[in-house]
Amino acid sequence: METGTYDAIVVGGGLAGLSAAIEAANRGLGVLLICKSSAGRSGNTLVSGAALSVMNAGAGDSNSLLEEDILSSGCGMSDPDICRVFSKESASALCELKESGVAFKEPGGIPMVKQPPGHSVPRMFPSEYRKFPYKNRGLALTLPLVKRAEKLGVAVRNDTAALRVLTRGNSVCGLLAWDGRSGEVLHFRTGIVILAAGGGAGLYSRNNNTADVSCDSFGLAYEAGAVLRDMEMVQFYPSMMYEPVRIPISNPLFGEGAVLRNALGEEFLCRYSPMGNHATRDLMARAVKQEIDEGRGNPGYVYVDCSGIPGNVLEMRYGELSAILARYGLNPEKDLLPVAPSAHFYLGGVDIDRTCATSVEGLLACGEAAGGLHGANRLAGIALAEAAVFGKIAGRTASTLFKKHQPPASPAEPDVVLPGSPGVPLAELTEKLREMLWDCASLVRSGASLEKAEREIGEISRELEGGARGNAEDPPRYFALRSMVLTARMLVKCSLLRKETRGAFCREEHPESSGRFAGSFIVQKTEAGAMAVRFRPNWS
Repeated sequence: METGTYDAIVVGGGLAGLSAAIEAANRGLGVLLICKSSAGRSGNTLVSGAALSVMNAGAGDSNSLLEEDILSSGCGMSDPDICRVFSKESASALCELKESGVAFKEPGGIPMVKQPPGHSVPRMFPSEYRKFPYKNRGLALTLPLVKRAEKLGVAVRNDTAALRVLTRGNSVCGLLAWDGRSGEVLHFRTGIVILAAGGGAGLYSRNNNTADVSCDSFGLAYEAGAVLRDMEMVQFYPSMMYEPVRIPISNPLFGEGAVLRNALGEEFLCRYSPMGNHATRDLMARAVKQEIDEGRGNPGYVYVDCSGIPGNVLEMRYGELSAILARYGLNPEKDLLPVAPSAHFYLGGVDIDRTCATSVEGLLACGEAAGGLHGANRLAGIALAEAAVFGKIAGRTASTLFKKHQPPASPAEPDVVLPGSPGVPLAELTEKLREMLWDCASLVRSGASLEKAEREIGEISRELEGGARGNAEDPPRYFALRSMVLTARMLVKCSLLRKETRGAFCREEHPESSGRFAGSFIVQKTEAGAMAVRFRPNWS
C-alpha cells in the first residue's frame, strides 16, 4: 500500500477544489489535490455556463442587496451568516480569478454583465470562453487555475478516487484512495481534507451533470461522521434541450426577452407566477412539467421563444449558443427551441459554518459539496461564484487549522474492504436507481411515491452490498454507487418528513409552505451506524 503525508488534501479538480488548493498552497501548505478524472477537465464546472454572479457596485448593487436576493430565493432555508460572508467576499472573486489568468468578456473594453431572473440588478459576468467548445465553457475558468496550482507546487494526482476519509475520534487523520492507473489502494496521512468533489444531481436519469459527479462528497462526509443538511433539496433546470442536441438553453435569455410557450403557442408562465418569464428556476421548472403532464407539450417538451430578443443582442451576447444551434438547423431568432426540465444542482450538502468547517475536526467542504448558501433554490451564476469564494475560504481555514494542530496519527495500515462477490452489474443498478428517483422523487413528490422510492432503495442497497459484478475490477464505481445510494436514502427520508412545498421542493399533497418547516433537516450517521434525521429551525 503506497503512502504519503501532506498538510492538506483536496478532493475534487473543479473550480472549488482548485481555488482551495491554490489558497492553501499560497499560505505555505504542502497540498495534494486528487481527482478521479482529470483536474480542470472534469466535474460540473466543465459543463457550466462559465459565468459568475457577484456583487456589482457599478449597477447600483450592494452586499446587502445581493444577500437579500439570495435569502429571498432560499425561501427561509439559507444560512444568513453564510449568505453574508458570500455577499461580502463575492466581488473580489473576479479580480482574483483574473490574477490567475482567467479572462472575462469585455466587448469594447466594457465588462459584459447580464441580469438573469431573480437578480435585482445585472451582476452575472461571463468568462471569455470562445476559444473553448461551447459544451465545455468551464475550461476558461479551470485551465488557468490548474497552471497556477502546479506553479505553486500543488501535487496533482489524476485518475485517483477518494474511498474513505480516515478519522480518529472526531478528527481527520488520513485518506484512502484508489489509483486508477496502477490499481492500488493509496493511504495518505493528513489532518486536513477539503471535500470539493461536487454534488449529486446525477442521481436522476434526466440530468445535465458530468458522469464523474456522483455524490462522492456526500458519501465521504457521511461515513466520516459529518452532519449533512437540506438533502431533500435539488434544483431542476427548467430549459434543457435534449433534441436535436443535448444542451442547456441559458436562463439569462429570459432576462433579455425570451418567453416559454407550450405546444398550443400559449405563453403560459403568467399562470404560475406574477413574475411570468422572469420567474425563478423552481417555479419555471414545475410550470414546464405541469404543462407537459397535462398534455400541452409536444409531447415531452415546451418551447423557448427567443424572437422577442433583438438580433444584435443574440449575436453579441449569445453568439456561441446561436452558432452551435445553427449546426443542427436551428435559428433562435425565428425557431422555437424544445426544452424540458433536468436535474441540475444539489442545493443541500455537507453542513458547514462560515469558515467551511464541518462537524468533524479537520474536514472542510466547499462548492456544491456544501449546503447552506442556497436553501430551497439557487439563483443563476451563484454556484460558480460560491465555488471561487468558499474554495478560497476553505484554503484559508486549512492554513489556520494546520498552524493550530498537528495531524493525529493514523493507523499504519488501515483496513480496506473491497467488494468482490458476483451479483447484479453495477451499471444496471445505477440506472435502476436513477430511473426510479426520476419517477418517484424529482420535481413533484408524494408520500406514496416516496415510500415506493424508500422500498426500492432498500432493494438496491441489498443487491449492492451483496456484491455486484465488476466490483473487484472497479472499486471507484462501486464506492460512487454506494455514495449515490446513501444520498438517495437521505433525500427520501428528508422528503417524507418535509410535508410542504418550498422553493425547488414540492410535495403534491402539501402544495403550500408551512412555518413549521422554516429550517433544515439534518442527517448524521450514529455510532451504531444508523441514519439519524432531525429538524433544525432556521437562524433568522
